[in-house]
Amino acid sequence: MKPIDLGLSPDSAIYFHSASTQAQKMFFCLMCTGHYYCDTNYAVSRSKYDSYLIMYIKRGQGSVTIDQNTIPFSSGQVVLIDCYKPHSYKALGDMETLWIHFYGNTSREYCDYIVSKSGNVITLKDTYSFENKLNKIYTSFYSNNKLSEALISQYITNLLTALITFTNETKPSYSHSDTIEDTIAFICDNISRNISLHELASRVSLSPYYFTRLFKKETGFTPHEYIITARINAAKFYLKSSRYPVKEICFSCGFTSESNFCTSFKKIVGITPSDYRESFSGLSVKL
Repeated sequence: MKPIDLGLSPDSAIYFHSASTQAQKMFFCLMCTGHYYCDTNYAVSRSKYDSYLIMYIKRGQGSVTIDQNTIPFSSGQVVLIDCYKPHSYKALGDMETLWIHFYGNTSREYCDYIVSKSGNVITLKDTYSFENKLNKIYTSFYSNNKLSEALISQYITNLLTALITFTNETKPSYSHSDTIEDTIAFICDNISRNISLHELASRVSLSPYYFTRLFKKETGFTPHEYIITARINAAKFYLKSSRYPVKEICFSCGFTSESNFCTSFKKIVGITPSDYRESFSGLSVKL
């Protein structure tokens, strides 16, 4: 739904969630989530709001005031607020945020620990994974395909754990599977553009050689093989479920030429894109 707060563009959205009684006993619970596009008129001041706020700053800058201390924040940072206490925050210019209000039995312990170690404004070294988990919660409501309460709780736990990990280590330590999972998510989100091995390796602070070995060990594919396979799988979906021309599908799935697309498709699938489309009754088109 569209929020009514002053200083928000029409593109902004907010979604509310009423947790079940059982979830309130067991899990971290979502109160609401939103994606806000703000201008200098956006400001929030509360004496109390029964929840905790995690706000990721995608773009722009602002400030938060707690206990009469004003702390600036900017793009790439995370703001964590105990909203049971008086607080205020505002945009200083155009700002884009992705956020959740949540609560749960151990929320205070988590938040007090994180704030005691890092303060209310935290700069993460790896923002992609953090933003991705926040976005999964928001997108599930935006697309009306809501996550289960258990899965929402898991994502909130992961977000808090990421903040705790930052407080305990100079550099967050992620398991190999987490590194590859984040890389795969990045590939899927950027499948239509050129993705280089150097870019993928740099994102996880590994050398291209070691990253390739690690990726191959975890997935069975080299990064290049995985990207091509992901593009072919996307193309297969459009070929059998749409009437877009083969050439348009080729470029929208990240291939730089139609001949390269057809060669790769036949090598992996065993038939040409046109023959693949023809094999699905009722969807064949004259190209």
